[in-house]
Parts: sequence; C-alpha cells; structure tokens
Amino acid sequence: MSDAVDIILPTFKRPHTVGYAIESVLRQTYKHFTLHVIGDGCDDATEQQVRRFDDERLRFYRFSKGRGFGYAHRNQVLAETNAPIIAYCNDDDLWFTDHLESAVAALQNRRLSLVAMRSCPVQVPDTLDPYFFAFDWRGPFAQRFLRNWFMGSVNCVHRRDVFAAVGYWNDQLVRFGDREFYNRVRTSEQPSAYIDHLTVLRFYALHWDRHYDLSREAPQAKYLALLEDPRWVASLRMRSGDRHRSWEIRQRQWRDFLLFGLRSGPKFLRFWYQRLTTRPQEGTPIA
Repeated sequence: MSDAVDIILPTFKRPHTVGYAIESVLRQTYKHFTLHVIGDGCDDATEQQVRRFDDERLRFYRFSKGRGFGYAHRNQVLAETNAPIIAYCNDDDLWFTDHLESAVAALQNRRLSLVAMRSCPVQVPDTLDPYFFAFDWRGPFAQRFLRNWFMGSVNCVHRRDVFAAVGYWNDQLVRFGDREFYNRVRTSEQPSAYIDHLTVLRFYALHWDRHYDLSREAPQAKYLALLEDPRWVASLRMRSGDRHRSWEIRQRQWRDFLLFGLRSGPKFLRFWYQRLTTRPQEGTPIA
C-alpha cells in the first residue's frame, strides 16, 4: 500500500506509561499503519503492558539492552519492514488523534520527504505549556537552533527513501539520536518542513521519571481522555497559536531556557563530540 505507515515505538522500563502511548497510536484517525513496539532491554512488566493489547496492527520485539537508547534495534526493525512512510512515538508521549492524518497529508500535498509537527510539553507536577520557548520564540536563534534541538522523533513523519539519501539512525550515539537524524534530513537535499500545528503531548523524561508514583495513575491517563474531546483540543491549539503573551509567561520561558542550558550543556558537548567522530550506517542496516 503506497500510503501505509510503519510506526516505531521503543521502550525500556516504563510499564506505567507505555500503554497510554500505544493507545494514542491505536486511536489514530489514519488507519493504514503497523505499530512496532521495540523492547530495548525492557522488563517483564513493560512487556505485559504491551501484550494486553489485542490488535492485529501491533508487533512486539524484545531485545537485550542496546547501546544508549537502542538505535541499533530500531535500524534492525526498519530493515525488516517495508511501508513507504515511517513515524515514531515514545513510550511516555501521546499523539493527538489526527497526528498521522495531518502528517501524511502534508507529505503528499506538499511533496515532502519529512514533516515535523509541533508538540506541547506537560510540565511537572501537571501543567500544560503550550508556550514552550523552543516552539514559541521567533528569530534566527530560536528557529535555526532551539526548535531543531527539541524536535524529537515523535514529532516527525518521513518517507522511507530518506534512508537511502542520508543513512539510518547513528547507532554509535549514546543519546540525542533523534535530533541528529532529524537535522541530517533537514539539512540534506530532501524536501522537509516544520508545520506549526500541535499534534503531540510530550512528557520529557528528564523532568518526569523521578516523579512517577506507581501507586497512582500516571498523568498520561488524564490527557489521553482529554485528547478525545474536540473542544479541549481546539482550545489548546488556539492557545498555542495566539501570539499575545503575558509578562509572566515571558519570564517563565526565559527561566526554562536557562535551566535547559544548565542541565543539557555537558550532554550537548558530548553529543557533538560523538557526532563528529561517528558516521551513520549507509544502505540497508545489518539485522
């Protein structure tokens, strides 16, 4: 099928959130897909959450823990699949129900090889941030660096043939492989675009992992239900598109930006060193 999608969803040890992420994929208005859940050294509890779904569109793979975030496992599954379009979800994030429909339409109507959609973080303890600085700020620095740095794989949908043009995921990286792959495609000759249309809720692991209380329901449960409400979705999208910002919001954006620099600076330097000393795999990945 020329418009079929292979969806890659890696998971490690998140039994408390992975089910909600899977549910957000299975609820897509766009139906022509196969969801590949890749257990990268996942525990039994995570596998149990995956296997409770009785849906013929879902495939589960369990690997031993790979290097870093298990990029080699993604390459292996991609080598064994053949849908012409590729999408990605994380085991703690949620797609809006029209994420795939919007992205595939953009690929087809605008003749793109890759499209990236806007996301909205959910901040600890439970606050939506439709004004997140990386997607909200204007100007060269924000649009050429910040937005691209925060573009995770969960935001992106692309044609399979970009692998022939730019290579697969760099499985020698320890982290930030999604940023590296996205920017490799974006700066190539492959036509790509960012669309300022909100289709993803993100729960950044850096902030959330130490706050999940397994004795209570994860916050993803509430937001998965809200994503079924068209009025709530329309209101959130309207807020993200409104350019009028209060002074309090501007202050929060600068505070969040400074905290990002303090937390991510050392990791960023390590990423660039690895990026300069490794190369992504070309051609067909070795299974």
